[in-house]
Amino acid sequence: MKNLLSSVVCVTLASLLLGGCGSEEPSPGLVDPSDPNALSQVLVIPGAERVQGQPPQSSDAPGAPMISGGTDQEAVSGDQAVVEVTYESTTGYVDCYVQVSGADDYFLISAPNTATSGSIQIPINIPSNVASGAFDLYTCIAGTDGAVSNPISTGVGVTYPGNPGGGGGVGVVCASDDPSVGSTITCPNGRVLDFCIDQSSGNCYYEVGGTQVNCGNCGTDANAISTCVQRTAELCI
Repeated sequence: MKNLLSSVVCVTLASLLLGGCGSEEPSPGLVDPSDPNALSQVLVIPGAERVQGQPPQSSDAPGAPMISGGTDQEAVSGDQAVVEVTYESTTGYVDCYVQVSGADDYFLISAPNTATSGSIQIPINIPSNVASGAFDLYTCIAGTDGAVSNPISTGVGVTYPGNPGGGGGVGVVCASDDPSVGSTITCPNGRVLDFCIDQSSGNCYYEVGGTQVNCGNCGTDANAISTCVQRTAELCI
């Protein structure tokens, strides 16, 4: 009976925790930056209005604003990216438009300015639940006469840092605090099973009720976890 229970626990370990090591898919609860609609729904631009549809297209009218900038940048989940636009416009500008490229909506920022040239800084708040990845922002402005500028594209790379795990130290991430690692489970004997990995060294281990079972280096050995699953299962029953 104990051997059968141990086998069941091993399968549970593999399904809940093994997938967390080396997986490239965003974990449940995290927003994938490659999904423009999902990402657009969680990004925040202070003072902006969210509008369904597509931003206006560039105008061919004489005197339409011209913009440049949009330097690609890197950001951390929970931090802020800033799109900086340099413009020239004989009529100043009244509106700024920002869209996650490919999304079904966009942000409208009404900030009239009569200056005929200058720079515009647009803060983009990236929530802490955005997974690692990259996306593009489409940006343009409109002059006081309604003429729309050329668009610029800004590439934003996002790094999801996770949170230090409850059972680890500096550089250690555990499933108990970071869903990108996996999921904790409650063992048949009532103990909580966790999985942790040291991001600096690649060493990984299971933790069952405070007892660690070292698995080796998950960064260099694809079979590291399988070598310690059985011992972990024994602590779980």
